[in-house]
Amino acid sequence: MARLALLVAIVALVFSWAAYRRAGGQLTEIWNDATRGAADFRVGSPDGGTTALAQAESRLLGHRAEVAGDRNLSQVERDVAEVRQNLERSYRNASAATREKWQGVDAELNRLEAQLKQGGASALATLDSAVAKIRSVAGEEKKDEH
Repeated sequence: MARLALLVAIVALVFSWAAYRRAGGQLTEIWNDATRGAADFRVGSPDGGTTALAQAESRLLGHRAEVAGDRNLSQVERDVAEVRQNLERSYRNASAATREKWQGVDAELNRLEAQLKQGGASALATLDSAVAKIRSVAGEEKKDEH
């Protein structure tokens, strides 16, 4: 009986992994999620903004193929809204200069949300622009830390 339960669990794991991969998930995302400490999510933590930016970048890049193929745009739009909320929480208690950088990212994400509603190739260009902006802000924050 225990062997049967183990076999069923392994089959379920294989099916869930296949579904996760099909949705664009990567092993590095799972590893980062599993090893991330609670301090990464604390508002006002020293690297909370950088961590939130890295998560935002990862999530947006995970949807790039969907946006390029003009598929699941409503789901991508919901995820972009969630990314914006997460970044807002992370930068709530930040300094004025840091909040100003975040507002630039937020403006790009707002533009992306609007273009996802419309569809088309402009959404892909905006997604790439938002990812570039996130990378730029994350790079500036890392420089400020050192």
